[in-house]
Amino acid sequence: QKQGNDLMRGMLDASKHLFNFLITLARFNAKENHTSVRMKVPIFEPELKNFIPPIQAALSVTPGALSRSSSRDVFPPFVPRMRTFNPELKIMQSKAKPRKLSAFVVPSTVAQRETSLPSNGVPISQDSGEMHFLVKQEAKGDLRKDSRVQDLNNVINRLFVGRKASSGPNNRRQRMRLKLRTFSVVCLTEDCGILEWVPNTESFRSLVGRTYNPQVPSDSIHRRGTRLSNFNDANLRNAFQRCQELFFVKKNLKLA
Repeated sequence: QKQGNDLMRGMLDASKHLFNFLITLARFNAKENHTSVRMKVPIFEPELKNFIPPIQAALSVTPGALSRSSSRDVFPPFVPRMRTFNPELKIMQSKAKPRKLSAFVVPSTVAQRETSLPSNGVPISQDSGEMHFLVKQEAKGDLRKDSRVQDLNNVINRLFVGRKASSGPNNRRQRMRLKLRTFSVVCLTEDCGILEWVPNTESFRSLVGRTYNPQVPSDSIHRRGTRLSNFNDANLRNAFQRCQELFFVKKNLKLA
């Protein structure tokens, strides 16, 4: 019992260390126009492999697994475990400047062994790849709302799956296979959190930038194009924010 209490105390201390590390990354102010920085990889004791990665596939408990001896066996065994973080931290170029954090992962069978694994931020032969996350700080928003939206989407997906299909081979819902793509949102504080990275996606700004050019007259044939306003210009950015406020807050389209 004493050994179990010591392990639990160590996990709580390591959790606090991990949370403080992620919050520091979310609040880190990168220099202007920097797209990546190199960070010092922390060492956790107990090791990082003992933590369940904050992704949607891992945060679902297997039914009937609660009676097992190890708490780690409750979670899906196909989900890899984090071994160490990649020291290369990417700075996204959106307005909030979120950080893309990567972790080297190993299969769960390797992570459950008693042997220690290197945690110096260097890839090894046992790695099965990398897992990516987005750590960010909301200046005015609240990530708890994002988390609740994902909970709602998960409920909608269960309704799609559990709803009884009508008879016949031409059932529309079966043909469309309706499902919302969800991702994990873990709140660390009211304004900081870590989000699961969703691959093969594009930002709304990049889509608009390829189809619309606000720098030319509305009657010009060059209205559509890949050129977009330079939002690094403070005056232009402030003018854009004022227009947003007039349109979305005050509902005054003419002044905007």
